[in-house]
Amino acid sequence: MKKCKRCGIRILDDTQICPLCHGVLTLEEEKEETIESAVGYPDVKQKTRRFQKVGRILLFLALALEVILVFVNYMTYDSLPKTWSVITGGIIAYLILTLWDVLGHRQGHIRVIYTQIFVVLGLMILIDVSLDWTGWSLEFGLPCVIYGLVLAIVICMAINSSRWQNYLLMQLAAVLLSILDVALHFTGFLNHIVLAWIALGLSVLLWSGTMIIGDRKARNELKRKLHI
Repeated sequence: MKKCKRCGIRILDDTQICPLCHGVLTLEEEKEETIESAVGYPDVKQKTRRFQKVGRILLFLALALEVILVFVNYMTYDSLPKTWSVITGGIIAYLILTLWDVLGHRQGHIRVIYTQIFVVLGLMILIDVSLDWTGWSLEFGLPCVIYGLVLAIVICMAINSSRWQNYLLMQLAAVLLSILDVALHFTGFLNHIVLAWIALGLSVLLWSGTMIIGDRKARNELKRKLHI
């Protein structure tokens, strides 16, 4: 067992430096008490090591499953859809990423929302392309993603009302996605524009409402985040 002479705490993990004072640790001879019964600084790395091990096991099982699915797809390539294993690969990758975000606790909820929004959109486009591309992922999927983003922003601002200004960039992202959606319709790439206009209206309404009600605090926060 290691002990810090300066702080007097015992360290149970394999670190070489005291986590409190950053002093060099010295080995302590164990007498009557064992490592399990000793009162000291806890093994802070144990949970991380367990999570990483479980993550590696899940990753291996997911890769093995996808290899099997690709082989089955190859053996039944003449059936429709011909590249269905691409869809299963995208779904497996999405599930792994979601579990990593939920269980890892390494990212803030804002970054998790960004990740989920764009990964879901990418997954829908992947499925659309694999099914001979009819454009439904952008025609209907993109507006629904924007609706989900707006709803997530409203919920987060209601729960974390004291720090509402943290969600200004998310609102701006929703507006930009809505403009992109409308632009795709004007270029003739997509047909049903009603959903796109609704998405643009909701995102602009939320953005303008926040800027008007937030007044100077909202403007200053936006300038700070955009480094203006």
